[in-house]
Amino acid sequence: MDAVFGAVGSQLVLLIAAIAVVVLAFQLFFRILSVGLVPLIGLVAIFAALQYLFGISPKQLWFEVSHLPQMAMKFFNSLG
Repeated sequence: MDAVFGAVGSQLVLLIAAIAVVVLAFQLFFRILSVGLVPLIGLVAIFAALQYLFGISPKQLWFEVSHLPQMAMKFFNSLG
């Protein structure tokens, strides 16, 4: 009888532990998603506004972002 109860008990403990791990993993996933979702929505809004209001494509924006250090150096060199 002890072997049967021990097997059922260990299976129950394993099931409860598995449920706890899944719940904690989902909580972690949703916290990470909620933290990263706000900036992602902001980026999408900026890209959409630039595209539809000003006709600036994401490719053009990426080109400007990639050349930002050079443009900043030119600007600061022109000041001094």
